[in-house]
Amino acid sequence: MTYLWESLPPGEEWRGWWDPEIAGVPPLPVLAARGERDGPIVLVTGAVHGDEYEGPAAIHALFNSLHVGQLAGVVIGLPVVNGAAWQARARVAPTDRLDLNRLFPGTKGASDDPSPLLAEKLFDTFVRHCDVLIDLHSGGAKLVHLPMIGWYAGSREAEQLARTFGQGLRPWQIGNVPGVLSYEAHHAGKIALGAEWGGGARLDPEGVVAYTAGLRRTLAHLAGELPETTLRDTRKPLSGKYQQSEQGGLFTAQVRLGEQVTQTSTLGILHSPLGELVGEIKAERSGTVAALAHIALLSPEDRMAYIG
Repeated sequence: MTYLWESLPPGEEWRGWWDPEIAGVPPLPVLAARGERDGPIVLVTGAVHGDEYEGPAAIHALFNSLHVGQLAGVVIGLPVVNGAAWQARARVAPTDRLDLNRLFPGTKGASDDPSPLLAEKLFDTFVRHCDVLIDLHSGGAKLVHLPMIGWYAGSREAEQLARTFGQGLRPWQIGNVPGVLSYEAHHAGKIALGAEWGGGARLDPEGVVAYTAGLRRTLAHLAGELPETTLRDTRKPLSGKYQQSEQGGLFTAQVRLGEQVTQTSTLGILHSPLGELVGEIKAERSGTVAALAHIALLSPEDRMAYIG
């Protein structure tokens, strides 16, 4: 099947809807533009989780200010990947409550749940046909993140693009987590970036500006328009993982975003509804506090920090 965005003439833009034809999954908005010169197909995704807003707003801002004459290749924006979760203002779709960003590239008929089917169709329709993927996230309702732009180990092209994106975001070497959209794109041979900014289910205008500027810089770099001197970001990348709470309770953080911690550091303390001390949470590793819980009432296995 040929889609409208695939047959765009040079120098033209298109906006419309893609219907994955899955019960419980609404049509997804698609924005596309083809430059007047040959170049890569760049796919930009937002709202893989439905309570993350900087990515969608940045994709809108990019296309609302795009100069197609300066574009090389094709850029496709999917501002709202997880439409059912978006409509529910939630991280996951209410139909099956599965984390879409742990289901790529799909299950190839092994599940009838809407989210795995969406993961499969979206990956086959868009990701397999792109050259570069940029997946924009935030901390959602439950977390607040440091600004980070990341790549996967072994991909020099992706690292260069990430270090081009903008120094307002920390460089980040993303851990290999199967099912994550950017990881599976990397695994499929694509140049794949993942980004985080803020959270708390709010729209941070600074994050929108930074994401939009980073996308413009990336497209300019891919078009050969950025001087080489602008690409030199030598900061050591963050590299770590999320730490989960083993117990539930009211979480009071004892550290701040960006703070350096060791394995002896107390990240926070938990109290019961009676005010009794439930537990003291120590850092599992040394590094930088790159995310913290935004919703203070934790359940067992909730993510409460990212130490990078």
